[in-house]
Amino acid sequence: MFKRLQTPSEQGSSNFQKIITINAYQNVYYQFVNNALQKLDKLSYDKRNFVVSTLDAKDFISALIEISVNIPPEDLQDAIELKAYDDLGLDQAVEYVIRYVEAVEKRTDKLRYFHVFVAEPEVLHETFDPIREKVKYIDYIYPKPYLIQNIYEKDILEAYGTHGFLYFQKEDAFLALFKDGEYLYSKSLKYSFENIYERFCELYGERVDEESFYDMLQNEGLKTSNFDYQDQLMKLFSEIFLYVNDILIYAKRAFDIEKIDMFYCGSETGPILGLNEYAHTYLGIESNDFDFDYEMEKGEWYVDQFHYLSILEAIKDIEGEESPNFTLFFRPPPFVARRSGQFIITTAATVVLALSLPVYNYTYDAYVKITNDKLTKEEKQLNKLVTGIRREIGSLEAKKKDILAKIKSEKDLFEKKKKILAAIYDKKVNYPMKAKNIVHFGNDMTKFSVKVTKITDEDNTFTLSLYSDSDKKITQFIKYLTDSYENKIHTDIDKIYKDEKTGIYHGDLKVTVL
Repeated sequence: MFKRLQTPSEQGSSNFQKIITINAYQNVYYQFVNNALQKLDKLSYDKRNFVVSTLDAKDFISALIEISVNIPPEDLQDAIELKAYDDLGLDQAVEYVIRYVEAVEKRTDKLRYFHVFVAEPEVLHETFDPIREKVKYIDYIYPKPYLIQNIYEKDILEAYGTHGFLYFQKEDAFLALFKDGEYLYSKSLKYSFENIYERFCELYGERVDEESFYDMLQNEGLKTSNFDYQDQLMKLFSEIFLYVNDILIYAKRAFDIEKIDMFYCGSETGPILGLNEYAHTYLGIESNDFDFDYEMEKGEWYVDQFHYLSILEAIKDIEGEESPNFTLFFRPPPFVARRSGQFIITTAATVVLALSLPVYNYTYDAYVKITNDKLTKEEKQLNKLVTGIRREIGSLEAKKKDILAKIKSEKDLFEKKKKILAAIYDKKVNYPMKAKNIVHFGNDMTKFSVKVTKITDEDNTFTLSLYSDSDKKITQFIKYLTDSYENKIHTDIDKIYKDEKTGIYHGDLKVTVL
């Protein structure tokens, strides 16, 4: 499919001996050397290592912004950052880490388009500081979904049509779209493995062993032999793919996509059996496993796809290409570029000069005087320029203040009208509906010999203080509500406890109307 990959040292293009790829969220590490991917038990510092990692989709914002083609190259980064703050409504008090890559295929005569990736520095430090303590620096931190483009660049997939990629991880999940091999859109999803487990327990009505649940997904997928689990898995993944379908509908409209030609589903622990059938059923798109052959040797049956993709991207960066890079943990510059190095070099040069012929002192004094005069003239010109710029900034600040005052006035008026309409709607619609819901719940409680001592209401959530002579009746009542009002209500109960004096079971059930 493509030729054997080489480490940087084999290529002779750099002093790097290995590429280290790190999953900072799960503390999983691999090294790439001699075309082999080898798992590491621990990390250690070696300046000959090229160290890379990835940032999960939940930890950054991705958006497409437009910039005038008239912006000069030296002002491009400032223009993109200002546009990102405005378009994405970023907090002006926070200095975000903003990276970008141009969507060249969308460029017009008047506008340039850029995919912008935005992360908070606090999140980067919280995630990667423990790694930096072990390896001292991280050369690149890639936005994870962006790396999928390497699949097309290595001709693993044909760069034609629109493709969707769905990937599940323990703490995150994301959906990414690529059109003709180019990054188009990505979004973090609420259904990570951890959230899938919690939702499954909620549907099942009791907690199951977490590790056993993950083992079941990895080994049996959605076609488990445990019939008690089968119905709940079907409900859960139907819910997941309906959610994914809503996002695809938005993306098609936002990016003018006629259709999605192919879909790929996978996870950091391997393909999930039965997932492609759900994708095809609920999305109407042919689906395959997100599990490709990158022609790298490995010692395990499955390795998270993004270790491979990070290596492919790292090789490009070593060769001189540039990727969106979230790292704040750069390796120290060469000796001659450091201040200490410059100081030592300057000191050595001074000693040599001091021992040179006296005529050098005279020549150097003349040179310094000429340079000083030149800098003095430049300083005067710069002072004039700075004064003019400050004056212009002051004028713009005054205009900005006036505009902000008008915006605040309009916003206050809008909020006032919004509150009035909400109050009218609440009285006309919500009050009758809430009463109707309470009647239905009362009828349902009678079926299971469950009674209520108190009902409280806050927004769309009722809190029913239940009691019965059996905790099983309360549990059956809750399961009945979940099954009968599926997709209409959400139920939650912290605990069911027994009054030792009376032998009566109590529990506060929260019912949220969706």
